[in-house]
Amino acid sequence: KNDELILQIAADQQKLADIEKQILRMLSEAKGNILDNETLINTLAQSKVTSTAVKERVSEAEKVVATINITREKYRIVATRASILYFIIADLSLVDPMYQYSLVYFVQLYRMRINKSEKPKDPEDLKTRLDILLKDIT
Repeated sequence: KNDELILQIAADQQKLADIEKQILRMLSEAKGNILDNETLINTLAQSKVTSTAVKERVSEAEKVVATINITREKYRIVATRASILYFIIADLSLVDPMYQYSLVYFVQLYRMRINKSEKPKDPEDLKTRLDILLKDIT
């Protein structure tokens, strides 16, 4: 979801830049009194509506991205533990080549354990969830 939002923000910002370029081009090409140029006036009105809508979407998307980042930080301790485990498992291949595991395999295994781990009775109880994940993964 975070990647989709980042792509949406980038697309919306590009759209805003395109609108600005179009307005500047039309203003520079305008002959005579620009208030008499009906195409320019209509484009300005339409671009104002589009610009407002795009700015609102960008603002909302940035808020969601910020919320995702805050939530992600809360789980950093579990991610750190998983990282340590991966590198320990990866080093097992130094003991015997039979113990070779790919990152893709490890991520699949890690996700499976997260999905199958016990869930706290209160979904808002983050500390309990983190404790369960740390115990389950290690």
